[in-house]
Amino acid sequence: MENEGKNEEMGLAVGASIRRWRKSRGLLQKQLAVAAGMEVAQVWAIESDRNSPSLRTLSRIAAALGISTAELLSPPQDGAAPAASHHAGGATRLDALDAVPVLRPADGDRRLPKRDAKRMAAAISAAAKAEAARQADIPTTLPLSFPVVVNEGGAEQLAHFLRAHLDVGSAIIRNVFTLFECHGIRVLADGRLTEKLPAVTFHSRRRRDYTVFLTTAFDDKPFRKEFLFLTEIGRAFLFASHGFEPVLNTAKSRRFAHHFAATFLMPASAVRTAVYSLRVKPGDWTYELLLRLKARFGVSAQSFNIRLKELGLITQAKHAEFDAAIRMHYANTGFSEPMPAADAIGRLGDLVALGG
Repeated sequence: MENEGKNEEMGLAVGASIRRWRKSRGLLQKQLAVAAGMEVAQVWAIESDRNSPSLRTLSRIAAALGISTAELLSPPQDGAAPAASHHAGGATRLDALDAVPVLRPADGDRRLPKRDAKRMAAAISAAAKAEAARQADIPTTLPLSFPVVVNEGGAEQLAHFLRAHLDVGSAIIRNVFTLFECHGIRVLADGRLTEKLPAVTFHSRRRRDYTVFLTTAFDDKPFRKEFLFLTEIGRAFLFASHGFEPVLNTAKSRRFAHHFAATFLMPASAVRTAVYSLRVKPGDWTYELLLRLKARFGVSAQSFNIRLKELGLITQAKHAEFDAAIRMHYANTGFSEPMPAADAIGRLGDLVALGG
């Protein structure tokens, strides 16, 4: 009975802590439920101490609040909403919105001018107000408490975990933007961003939302635009694992973000299944077949060729041959994407015939 009393007391503390963290974020129970992938009734029951949450449930709630499980069990001070800290390394803080860029430029990188930061702040504010008016202002549901290891293996692990969280498995995703917008990621276009600075992502810890600004220079290059967007998602996870402090833009962080984007768009199991179904041996690839299959995955020819090499599905000679052809095409067309010769992409049966 003594142990039961202690568990009951712990349950009361947990429920009260969750309620106070939720209120410190300015969230309703239904908003926290959406962010944590739960039912409102579940959140109410936990906060009311009618249910004792499992460790997995606590982890989901902590992720939805943008804190660690340990922090969740230590309530914030009454009336104090946790705010994003100011980074001393040159990050631009938008105090009116409590928004911070997730990436800190390294020496020599182009920095975001203050006037552009203010303009983007105004755009975020306008978008947030419009969302609030239609009750669509929910915090991101991405599991930001995921422990990130900054290497290729860590990028693959994150991509696999995030696909599972989004309930897409290894399926080919036809609209990456819609998928993430449905999970609380705001995507805005910015015509003043260039190919040298093609994307900027801001995070508001108070509202727990992300806004990704993308250049309009890639509007006619959808494969590059989706890849660029996913690299920003990778950086958002680096930012969260870095204590919600801007991450230095280094070769290591860039490799992580790029590999995350590639493995998210082209899961190893999906690529292998597609290639094996075509019965294509590593040395039997044709350029046309590579273009047809990359189009099915909705990625660039260059990234698909690299992915085939990473998975050992193409010989070095074929990879080099196609890499040269792709680079020449990009150089001659201003980086437009090479497409299959046929007007329409065939079904899997058509591809099997091609590979046969």
